[in-house]
Amino acid sequence: MNRYVSYHYFINTFSNIMLLVPYHLTVARFDGAVLAILLSPVIGGILLYMFTSGMQVFPEKGFPEIFSLFYPKWLVRILMTFKALMIGTSTAIVVTSYAVIITRFLNPEGNQYAIMAVLMLVCAFGATRSTVTVNFILEIILILNIPLIGFIIYKSIHTPLMSWDAIIIVAKHFYQLPSLLVFASAMFIFTGFMNLAIFNRVLPPNFRFKHRWAFPLVAFLVLVVTFFVPIGIHGTEAVVHYVFLWSATADSLKMMYGFIERMLLIFLLVIINLSLTYTVVGWHIVLEFFKSLFPNNKVDSDEAKPPLKSYVIMAGMLAATFLLMFSINELTVVFLGAVFLIIRMCSEVTFTIWVYVLSKKKVRRYEKKANA
Repeated sequence: MNRYVSYHYFINTFSNIMLLVPYHLTVARFDGAVLAILLSPVIGGILLYMFTSGMQVFPEKGFPEIFSLFYPKWLVRILMTFKALMIGTSTAIVVTSYAVIITRFLNPEGNQYAIMAVLMLVCAFGATRSTVTVNFILEIILILNIPLIGFIIYKSIHTPLMSWDAIIIVAKHFYQLPSLLVFASAMFIFTGFMNLAIFNRVLPPNFRFKHRWAFPLVAFLVLVVTFFVPIGIHGTEAVVHYVFLWSATADSLKMMYGFIERMLLIFLLVIINLSLTYTVVGWHIVLEFFKSLFPNNKVDSDEAKPPLKSYVIMAGMLAATFLLMFSINELTVVFLGAVFLIIRMCSEVTFTIWVYVLSKKKVRRYEKKANA
C-alpha cells in the first residue's frame, strides 16, 4: 500500500507546473528562489513525517471522521468546507490553465470553453467513482506517464540550447531571503501527502509508512529541474517573459528522429494526463468533504454505485468552475494562483500540526484507559 501513498505525493509533485509554480519562482530567481528551493525539502520532510505519523494513529479514517472524534459537528463542517474550497480552487486553476495551454499552443482556433467543458466532464465522471477506483486510476496514469516524464527531462537537460552559465549565475544568489509567495511556491511540490485526508480511509489498520525520506528527496530533484532547466534554455532575462513557462520550454525542443518533431506534443500529452488525474483526485476529495456535511453520511470507500448526492454536488462544482473560467483572464489566474499558494501553505501547515497534536491526544487517552 505504500506505493499508493507515493502516487498521491508525486501527482502533486508533477502537477506543480499547472499552478504556475515555475513562473513565481523564476520571477524571484535573483530574490530568494534558490534559498526557498534549498529550504523547502527540509520543511516539507518535517511536515510529511508529522502528518503521516498523525494519520497512522487513525487507521481507515479521513479528516471528517478524525475531527468528529474531538469537536462538535458545526466546527467540523466549517473545517471540511474550508478544505473543500481550497482543493476545489486548485483544481479549478489547473483545468483552466490547461484549457488555455491547449488553445494557445496546440489549437489556436479552437473554442477554449468547449475544450474545458470536455475536460471537466471527463474529470467529473472519474471523481464520482469510489475512493478505491480513484486510487487505481491514479496508479495507472502515473505508471504510464513516468517514462515520458523522464524522457522530457532527459531531452531538456541534454539539448544544445542549455546554458549552464545561466544556471550558475542564478544559483549564486542562494543567500537572498525569499518572500512568502516564493517560499509557498517552492513548498507546494512537497504537500502531496495532504491527499491522505481522504485516502487514509483505504489504508489497512496495520499500515506503516515506509521510505518517507525518499519522498522529499525525489520532489526536491523535480523542483530543481523545474526551476533551473527553463533558465538554462531561455536565459536569465528572457525566462520571465513566459507565463506558462514549461510549455514554452517544451516548444523550443526538437527531436531529430521519429515521426514527432516537436517535444511540445509529448509534453502536452503528459500534461493532459497529469492535469486530468490531479483534477479527478482533487474533485474526489472535495466531493467526500462535502458529502461529510450531510447528516448520517455513510462512508463507503468501495461503493458499487455513486449516490445521487455525489452527482448533485459534482454538478455544482462544474458550474462554479465554469463560471470562474468566464469571469477571469490570464492575469487574474496568475494573481489567484499566488494568493492560493500562500493560503494553501499556511492552511496545510496548520492542519498538519493539528492532526499531529490530535494523534498525541488519542495515544494519551488510550494510555489512561490502559492504566485504569
